[in-house]
Order: sequence, then C-alpha cells, then structure tokens
Amino acid sequence: MAVEGIRVEGETVEEAVRKAAELLGILPGEVAVEVIDAGSRGILGFGRRRAVILARPMLVEGSPSEGGETNGEGTPGIFEDADGRGEDIEQPAHAWIEGGRLYIKGNEPPATIICGAHFDLYINGKRAEGEVAAREGDILTITPREEERTGEWHLSVANDGLTATVTVKPGYKRTWRLRDQLPSARLELIGEPEDIPVPAVSREELLTELERLRVVYGIDEEGVHRACTATEEMQIVVARGQPPLPPEDGRVEFLFNPNETVRREVDDEERVDYRELVVRASVSPGDLLAVKVPPRPGRPGVDVYGKEVPPPEPKDVELLSGRGTEVVEGLRCIARAEGRPQFTQRKGKVIIDIVSVLVHHGDVDLASGNLKFKGSIDITGNVCETMTVIASQDINIGGDVTQAVVRAGGSIVINRSCIGSVITAGGVNSVYQSAEPLLSELAEQLSRLEGAAAQVEAEAKDKGRFLAMNTGYLIAVLVENKFKKLPSLTARLAELTRHVEGEGEERQLVQLGSELSRFFGSPAAMQSLDRDKLARLVAAVKEMAAYCRQIPRDGGNVTLNYALNSQIRASGWVKVSGRGCFNTEITAGDRVEVQGVFRGGSIYAGGNVFIKEMGSSGGAKTLVRVSEGRLIKAAKVWPNCTLQIGKRQRLIDNDAEKVMAYLNNEGDMILGVF
Repeated sequence: MAVEGIRVEGETVEEAVRKAAELLGILPGEVAVEVIDAGSRGILGFGRRRAVILARPMLVEGSPSEGGETNGEGTPGIFEDADGRGEDIEQPAHAWIEGGRLYIKGNEPPATIICGAHFDLYINGKRAEGEVAAREGDILTITPREEERTGEWHLSVANDGLTATVTVKPGYKRTWRLRDQLPSARLELIGEPEDIPVPAVSREELLTELERLRVVYGIDEEGVHRACTATEEMQIVVARGQPPLPPEDGRVEFLFNPNETVRREVDDEERVDYRELVVRASVSPGDLLAVKVPPRPGRPGVDVYGKEVPPPEPKDVELLSGRGTEVVEGLRCIARAEGRPQFTQRKGKVIIDIVSVLVHHGDVDLASGNLKFKGSIDITGNVCETMTVIASQDINIGGDVTQAVVRAGGSIVINRSCIGSVITAGGVNSVYQSAEPLLSELAEQLSRLEGAAAQVEAEAKDKGRFLAMNTGYLIAVLVENKFKKLPSLTARLAELTRHVEGEGEERQLVQLGSELSRFFGSPAAMQSLDRDKLARLVAAVKEMAAYCRQIPRDGGNVTLNYALNSQIRASGWVKVSGRGCFNTEITAGDRVEVQGVFRGGSIYAGGNVFIKEMGSSGGAKTLVRVSEGRLIKAAKVWPNCTLQIGKRQRLIDNDAEKVMAYLNNEGDMILGVF
C-alpha cells in the first residue's frame, strides 16, 4: 500500500515543493511529486491560478531489498504498510545541486549525470565523459575547467619628461561554479562563470621596461606596487621628476586701493542713503603710493631621466610716473599732488597718476547741460531724461539714471535705478576686448590666405606655367572661393572701430580696421594687393591682436541697484545688488553678478555669471552666454531660459533649483547643482 501523500498549493510548483518538504520534515530532493495543476500567471492578472501538487516521501512501496540499501541517511529504508508490517523499499536515485555541491539519493534505477562543457567529472576515481550513471554512495569528484586571458600594459613618458605613466588592463582567470538545481533523475552540470582578475605586469617586467626607457629618477615604489597589483583598467604614475620652481615675476605693490570700497552690505528692503556706500581713495603730496618688487629667478628641476629642467625666465615690470606722481630710483612712486590715485598697466609697464574729480551737486538736467570731463565725475543727484554724462575715468551717480547716456573710461556706480538708459564702462578697453576675437580670426584667415597664395605660385613655377602671375588677382580668386569670411570679418572690425577716438594704439586700431575694409571690400580692391602688402597686413593684425589680449580686465566695472529696459556694457564686471534686471541687455568682459531677478533680455559675459533667479514663471525669454571655460550659476531657473557656454547651448524646459552649467573635458555642457 502506498505511503499517503499530502496536497500542497503554491505560487509555482517549486514553491509548493518547498512547502511540502517543510511539512514532511525532509529535504526538497526527497519529495516525490505528482503535479495536479502547474498553475498559470494569467494575462494582466486575469486567469491566474496557483500550482497544486500531491507530495509524499520519495520512498514508495516496492519489492523487498535484499542488499540492505540505504534510504539516503545511511540506514535501512523500512516503512510500515497499512497492516503494520515492515518492508525494505528500494528508492530510485535522483540528483540535485545545492550550495554549489552535488547530492545523490537512492540507488535503482540510477541517476544520470551529464558532465557539461565547463567541468571534468570523475566517478569512483575514473574520469567520465558524456552521460554517466550514479547512485548513492558513489564518489563523484567535479573539477571546474579554467580559462585565462593575458593582461595588457604600456609604459610612456610625458612630453615634458616629468612623469612616467603605466597603463594597465588586467587579464583574468575564469573558472566555473555549479548552478543550484532541483532534484532530478537526469541532471546536467551547468556552470556559472567566476572571473578572477590577474595583474597585467609583474614588478620585474615593469622595472626592466623603466630601465630600458632610461627612467632613473623619482621612481614611485607605491605606484609600482599599485601597477603590479591592479585588478582593473587604470593609469598609474610610476615615476615623477622634480618640476622647476617657477620664477617670481616683477610686480608693483600698491599702497592705495584703486577700486571703490563697499563700506557695508545692505538688504534689498533696507532703507539706505546710497551716497554713503562708496568710499574713494585720496592722497596728499608726499604719500608713498606704490613699491616695485624686482623679479626673482626660479630653480631648476629634474626630469625622470635625471636631466636638469631649467625654469622659465622671470618677467619684469617697469614702474613709471604719470600726472601728479614721481618715481624714485625706479622702485618707489610718490604723490606730488592731492587727489585720487589710479594706475594703468600696459605692455609690462605700470603708470600711476593722480586724477582730479569733478563733483556735480544736484541733478544733471537741462539747467546744467551735459557733463563731459577728462577725469572722474561724482554726481550727487539724478541723471535725467535725454542727458549725457561722459568721463575719461570713473563716474559715481548718487541717484537714478532715466532715459540717459552714461559713458566712462573707467567704472560706473549707479546707487539707485537705471531705466531706459545706455551705460558703457571701460571706454576704449571695451572696444579692444570686443575687437580681440575678430582680430584673432582675421590673423588666422590672413595667414592661411598668404600661405595658399605662396603655394599656388610655387606650384605654377614648378610646372613652368608662371608667367608674371598677378598676385592680386590670385588673392581675389582665393578669397572668393576659399576664404569667404574675410570680407565680412573686415567689415565688422571697421564698424566696431568707426567711432573710436584717441592716440597711439587707438588710432592704429582705427586705421587697421579702415585699411582692411578697403582692401577686402570688393574683388577689384583685392587685386591691388601684392605679396608684400599682404605680409604687412598679416603682421599688423597679429600685433594688434596680441596687444588687445594684454588689455587688463581691471576697471571698466558697473555697479547698480536695479535696471529696466536698459543696455549695460562693461569691459570689466557688472554687479546688480538690488531687485535685479528686467528686459535688459548686459555685455561684460568679466563676470556678471545679479543678486535679484534677471527676467527677459540677455547677458554676454567673458567671465562667470551668478544669478539668484533667472526668467519667470510665465516663460519670459532669457539668455545667458559666457566664454568657453566659464560657468553659469543660478539659484532658480524658469522655463524658456537659454544657457550658452562657448558654442554649446541648452534650453531649459522645466524650472530648476541651484543650477550650475559648465563644460566637461570633452567640451559637452553639463547641468549640475551647487
């Protein structure tokens, strides 16, 4: 009579088998299963059925065992039938994998073991192949097979000879682990791969390669150890030279503050007398203004080959006196007049002047007329409609600027609001900074044009076709077909410099823009060019571009409280300390900081941009653009705002908090948080 089974349900057959084993107090592999209903997951939850099995111990009624076979525990398998008589019951063999180990219970009929592709199987000491029969008590040994891949490595020395770097890509040793399987009379050994990293290079190999490359200085033992034990792909510095100690350039230390000093910070809602915010430096005759610190040479270094690396030569600076000052022994600058000191830095020279200040009490209106002054201007009142204020140095306005023009060669401070006005700070410096990218591109285009013309003439000579070729005609053809941007670039430079006034470099810039526009304004004008004229233009453009790059960004700043429907241009930085800006265009050579809202309009900055709130919930179109390598930070950004860094641009679709935009090493724009 059969041993009585139990009915068990589960989500799957496997789950039902596990439940049955717990109820019967045996292992899952010792459960004999009859599947009544395999169950179904259904579709979208409909038609789902649970699995149903009939389970009992693996030993069933059968013929008596003559050899005392075991029931899986090493004791005779004796079960009582319904009459209470004990009989030996023979158990069929079945095998399973649990915890990475092979188990067999039962004897006849034997279980079938299939070796598989990833293991070597030995049964009772003999290697088995293909399918083998196994019973309880057989000694089965399973050996996983192994695969190996050799690692890769490469040692290189930097161009400056200061570092030696090894690039390692470790190999691996692959072995196999048995996958767990449910009991079965026919079991195939299935492997799951296990990869063990193997270092790509040994210490002896690496040291030999260092010796071959003659790397003898600054061997990093820790780096060598890391390279020889690395278990993932990486680059490791294994030798470091001693870089040369850089020199100290000559410099001038100022004993006065050349910029406006903010006395205290104020909240947006605090009532403040803005005329008390700014304190200006002033000196008396005999005051020491600046001291020159001479340059100091650097110290040589050593590369990884053990050779000396010389430091660069230090740069010197010349301290010169200007109006109202005197330089003693080239090292000290002393005031000889009363007033406000300032400095100009250009081409390795520092010039210190004493500048007088025009103080205008009250408003600038029709009664006072326009103000134009070679120096600085302080205005205690407002600048009213249609009025113009021009200063060669700084301008300080205690009140509002409304529908007016304010232009300064230095910095501008507007202590209250700017409405419907044009503000320009930095004078000709802002023109230099705007002209520099045009000149750089012109220098590159003209140099290529000069080279192309020379190449065409040389090829014509080689082929015997050069018969007094007209260089001007050749240049016109090249511009028309290959250098099409040149006419538009020269026209833009001429327009930019058209209203520039001054002497020296200012006049040279205006003349250069006019000359380039004349030569490249038409094909007929280009034909008047020859090789010498073109070479002279190339040299002049390169020299002026280099000069523009030397223009300092110090000065030419704009500070104001609030702006509406205005244009603000500064060769330096722009700071808006109050409510913010609405429908305003800001162009700055350096950074821009808006402590309130910037809504509508655009910002073009050579430095970083910091904004508290950008755009509006209504989607006001707002643009912020900075130079490549700079970043944009905004505590709040609304949709329809565009962020641009260099040539990379990103339109914000959803409002965001604490946005920081920058370019990664690959030149892609990244939107992060700060």
